[in-house]
Amino acid sequence: MIEEELWQNVRDRSPQEIAVCAMAEYDGEHRTFAIRVMNDQFIVDIDKKVISGPDPARKSHFLPLFLLHHLTCAKDIPLSHTLVTPNQLTGGTFFFRASHELPLPKIAAKFDNHLEKFLEKGKKLGGEKVDYGDAAIKVHLLPRVPLIFVLWKKDEEFESQVHLILDKSIEEQMSLEGLLLALFYAIGKWVED
Repeated sequence: MIEEELWQNVRDRSPQEIAVCAMAEYDGEHRTFAIRVMNDQFIVDIDKKVISGPDPARKSHFLPLFLLHHLTCAKDIPLSHTLVTPNQLTGGTFFFRASHELPLPKIAAKFDNHLEKFLEKGKKLGGEKVDYGDAAIKVHLLPRVPLIFVLWKKDEEFESQVHLILDKSIEEQMSLEGLLLALFYAIGKWVED
């Protein structure tokens, strides 16, 4: 039901507005959008209600929901350049808990103290190295949604950790529910082989 409602919301919004706001390419003849998600391009077919990408067998069940949500909500605004954690977003402290807690420890467990492997994986996802923590990668989950994944190595006191940093403008691009789905997707891409 939710997915059908999201498709309807996309159909109700001007395709030209979606293209500008989401930084997607609109094909008026076929009524499709092409949009980059990390390092892959996906085609959203409005009439057929199908999202296709480079490897359909590996498509996440999170992808259609957050992508449709973003196409519905995206705004043509610049980045704020104010960096925050998910918990620092409005309502984030209460939202990103319990079943909504981000599985960032899975990334930390996978890469642990292997900084080069972490950086290599980030680059495969379309990211670029940035200067945070012991190693960090900035990826564009969506054209207007940069994410910074920061790896801190294990030491005598602490296990390895991964932190996530967002541009505060994400609050304008999607709701916390949409962001949660998008972040689950992004984290899943980090831990898959």
